[in-house]
Amino acid sequence: MFGVNFADGRIKGYGLGLMGDKIFYVFYVRGNPAYGVNSFKDNGDGTVTDEATRLMWSQDDSGAGMNWEQALAWVQEKNAENYLGHNDWRLPNAKELQSIVDYTRALEVTNSPALDPLFNATPITNEAGQDDYACYWSSTTHIGSGRNAGEQAGYISFGRTMGKMFGIWMDVHGAGAQRSDPKAGNPLDFPDGFGPQGDAIRIDNFVRLLRDAR
Repeated sequence: MFGVNFADGRIKGYGLGLMGDKIFYVFYVRGNPAYGVNSFKDNGDGTVTDEATRLMWSQDDSGAGMNWEQALAWVQEKNAENYLGHNDWRLPNAKELQSIVDYTRALEVTNSPALDPLFNATPITNEAGQDDYACYWSSTTHIGSGRNAGEQAGYISFGRTMGKMFGIWMDVHGAGAQRSDPKAGNPLDFPDGFGPQGDAIRIDNFVRLLRDAR
């Protein structure tokens, strides 16, 4: 099951325990039952519009990983090129990016990213040497505190969300998880991941462009 960790704002897949007896806290909600239901339209020009949110996405991703600052610069490069006929692309925030996750899809179940088939996703090789799909940067910065304030940004995993536990790389959080990592640096400095679940440090993430549909 997926849950939100309010200590760090991450969305993760959690195991239920060996006997399904693991205990979690719950927030109840009521309101719009259609929230999060996508209505994708292939515009036939390399873009996809979600008519539910009136957001337009690039059908292709960046095709290569980059750190957060490079991601911001890459977006501006695409605007300067008038990419796909538009010059107002932006890096999506975490909520916008999470809105296109398809939680019915995952590599282990559908042999695909957690993403509607209208989108193209560049395959990668993950830390375990497996065929996988990338994480995508959001524009959402974690404020933090002290000397580390503002040094991390959020991203969404559309493939496995890897961690190293018991000396083995494995999918510890599931496709569609939201995590945060340093905006810059060398991921090779973290050969065993970081934290209690050995979370893989994904500094060089991919980018999917977003703009407001008119």
